[in-house]
Amino acid sequence: MMKHLLTMVCMGLLITMLAATNTYAVGGHRDDTIKTIKPEVLQIVNTVLKASYTFNIEKVSDVYTPNAVVSDEQAPFSWNGQLAGVQWVNSVQKAVKDFKIKDFKVNVKRVKIFQQTEEIAYLVVPVEYTGTINGEPFDEEGAFSFVLRVVSGKWLIKSQAWVPKNGL
Repeated sequence: MMKHLLTMVCMGLLITMLAATNTYAVGGHRDDTIKTIKPEVLQIVNTVLKASYTFNIEKVSDVYTPNAVVSDEQAPFSWNGQLAGVQWVNSVQKAVKDFKIKDFKVNVKRVKIFQQTEEIAYLVVPVEYTGTINGEPFDEEGAFSFVLRVVSGKWLIKSQAWVPKNGL
């Protein structure tokens, strides 16, 4: 009798824990998430991605927070502060020059992963960089993850990280 009672209590606890976990996983984080990405957020991200192949540092000089962090696969691999975006674009330009990439372009793909509140946004932006090296096609796919925050009424990039597809 005691064995059956212990089994029933354990089963009851297990069912309760599973129900609580499923309830949290399904509805817990969606209440504070906006259903569509704010146009201001997309505009900043698109501006940064365009600057990554046009090398227009003026466009990214005021879109990062004072404590922003940017990381990418070319040295020195991370840049910090309000001018992190400028430093990053300069390093991309140097890499393109060093590798002698011609017709360097970025194709921004549809954002499928994002969460956003009124003051913070997280999104993953799949991209494909293309060009030619010595007449041969160059292609690198990957994704940028961005975290943006509202600072003094303006959306700014808090963090930006590149992950190449072959690293997944």
